Amino acid sequence: MTSQEEATADAIRYAVLHRLAPGIRHSLMGELQAIQFLAELAARQLQASADPAKVQDGLSHIIAQTRNTVATCRSIVEWLRPDAGATTALGEGITQCLKLAGDDWPLRGVEATTKLEATDALVDKAALRELLTASLIALTDMHPGTLDVDVQSAADADDVELRLHARAADRRSSLPPAEHDRRFTWADVQMLAKVHGASCACQAHGAILRLRRTAAPAA
Repeated sequence: MTSQEEATADAIRYAVLHRLAPGIRHSLMGELQAIQFLAELAARQLQASADPAKVQDGLSHIIAQTRNTVATCRSIVEWLRPDAGATTALGEGITQCLKLAGDDWPLRGVEATTKLEATDALVDKAALRELLTASLIALTDMHPGTLDVDVQSAADADDVELRLHARAADRRSSLPPAEHDRRFTWADVQMLAKVHGASCACQAHGAILRLRRTAAPAA
């Protein structure tokens, strides 16, 4: 790639993270507020000289929630700086992308439907996250308003295929279509696909992405 293409790809990545920021903040705040609630509940039980078994149960919940929060924070940090060569199971990666890219979809009348095959297939983590997330953002940018988004996956021995399609939906939205200074198009997705050596066939209402399968690490 030329230096200009690399700079363009970096600008797209920054724009993706900027768009995901509200979802990241919402996810982290939800996790931290859960810990705060459990800690306050445990403190009240101690003050009331509650049954030690109840206090111990409350502490166990705090520990479990803290572990969940650490896992969520680690996952989000990987969005900011993925490890080179890191892989992810296809199904898990798709779920994460939909969660972050679709943080405000319920309020905007956007619904996603998935029909996934080969969910255990391993792919490059950065490639899947960047391409799928940018594709989801591009779909909602190019088709503002209430929307149904279909995500399908399949795989053969060498590649994983993702099919995305959007169609207008007849439902109400709690919020007006989002306005963004920087709107995504398929050109952004195609540039990221070029970076990762992936295939991207884009049309007005959808795209087909093909990523190479990655072999499982040796035991």
